[in-house]
Amino acid sequence: MKKILILGGTRYLGKTIINQLSLNSKFQIASLSRSKEKSSINHFVCDRKKTHDLNKVFEEFRPNIIIDMINYDRIDSGNIAALYENNSLPYLNHYIMISTFFLYNYFDYSIFSEKKINENYNNEKVDEYTNRKIESELALYPSNIMDITTILRLPFIFSADDYTKRFQKICKISLQASPSEFYNTHRYSLIQKDDAADAIIALLDMKPIGITDISNTGYVTDKKIIEILSEKFSIKINSKNNLNEKFPYTVKQDICLTSKKLIIKVPISLAIKKEGEKYFSSFNESKVIKNTKECII
Repeated sequence: MKKILILGGTRYLGKTIINQLSLNSKFQIASLSRSKEKSSINHFVCDRKKTHDLNKVFEEFRPNIIIDMINYDRIDSGNIAALYENNSLPYLNHYIMISTFFLYNYFDYSIFSEKKINENYNNEKVDEYTNRKIESELALYPSNIMDITTILRLPFIFSADDYTKRFQKICKISLQASPSEFYNTHRYSLIQKDDAADAIIALLDMKPIGITDISNTGYVTDKKIIEILSEKFSIKINSKNNLNEKFPYTVKQDICLTSKKLIIKVPISLAIKKEGEKYFSSFNESKVIKNTKECII
């Protein structure tokens, strides 16, 4: 039985992965976070930046696979790499680190897609979050742990229950009769939460594949997302209210991911319609029109 430890598996994508894995008897699952959680699986309370405490969890559970949802900087990567280099993880066969496609805002996608990025970059031009993720990757590259590592560069994750409320906001924008402004004309990738979970779970029966991109098939622009939702869901509201908020998905240039290693066959348009259906299923036309504020603001 494979033993899977999910670092940061207590909400959203991590929680979805755990829910799906719990149905599979060939896996023994545990999660780790800094807070206590009510869970049907083994849960460890630990600050992953404290190497000694993290190692104690590893020694107790002895994971064969680690899914690292919360590797946010070079310290996080450095601690894992150091433990591996010191032979403190002899039972570990696969380390899966969740990275971000934001780094393609600063590195040429055509050159660095599914490859190591160049450490000689100008970090002053990179936003703080992406810079920390870049440093996370760079800290792993020199270590022998790369031999058993898969780095997933995920795009925006969306779902009807998106805890960031980004997708819900887009659904609300689509209810306007004529959305007048779109903030981004770049083409970019998205991934449905359930599809991301399925892809990560598929990795558990694979050998480590190094650095990979992952997304739903195809790409969108802000305008295209609104068109997909508006065409699929015919509810229209003539409202004087304007959504002056920034569109929640933004990239600095085209980032259209096409993986050669981990392929999701679900088209992005179909995935958006599916999640839109979940969102709008709680409304009917009369309710939406009656409660314009609830749906528009």
